[in-house]
Amino acid sequence: SEAREGRSRSPSSERAAMRRSVGVGRALKARQERAAFQEKGAALTEAKIEDMQAQLSEFRVRLEEFAVKHAKKINKDPEFRSKFQSMCRKVGVDPLSSSKGFWAEVLGVGTFFYELSVQILHVCLATKESNGGIIQLEELTKYLQRIRHRTGAAEQVVTEDDVKRAIATLEPLGNGVKLVQVGSRKMLVSVPMELSSDHTNVLSAAQDGKGQVTVAVLVSSLCWNEERAERALAALQAQGMAWVDQHNGQTSYWFPSIALSLV
Repeated sequence: SEAREGRSRSPSSERAAMRRSVGVGRALKARQERAAFQEKGAALTEAKIEDMQAQLSEFRVRLEEFAVKHAKKINKDPEFRSKFQSMCRKVGVDPLSSSKGFWAEVLGVGTFFYELSVQILHVCLATKESNGGIIQLEELTKYLQRIRHRTGAAEQVVTEDDVKRAIATLEPLGNGVKLVQVGSRKMLVSVPMELSSDHTNVLSAAQDGKGQVTVAVLVSSLCWNEERAERALAALQAQGMAWVDQHNGQTSYWFPSIALSLV
């Protein structure tokens, strides 16, 4: 019977069997080649990562040497300090925000932004009664410079960039302290309220009105209805950011932080 089965196989079936054998062999070879390429690629990637880590470590060492050599200039020159910080960020180092370790010892400014952030909160509290908890960044920077002059830190000039970074360290406080863009200016808001786009639009309109705005002005300039304008103004008034002034039967809303900055 086996002989009959052998004789019954046709040449075409044998060729088909050979083709299947060749196809399986090619698939296995291709799989082995892919595995070899992946292994080689992984090895190259690992070597590249190790090389980059070595370069970063070397750069950090050079950065530390640079900091030791130019510590005084980093402290006193705001432009130089800003460029130094930019270099640090590229390698994941934030020396001026650290209060411990090598950078704090070398630069002597480990508490730089911590002290600055505390002074920012002090200014916010001291001026809240007069400005309702909103102050322009430029005005805040001037306040801080005067405070540092009184405390004997006048040589360490504070810039708006420094103030922005210090404000960023206050983010864990939540909505209580926030820097917002109002028109062409940045303002620090220190009230427990999330400002909506309506609120910032009101503040921007108040800037155009030299610190004053009315419901009619908002309806005209922002294409709002009276209810929307009154709701936004009432929210800002409730937080103390706006003062109500009634004169000759007309109600105006004053924003002292904006009006005083224009004096």
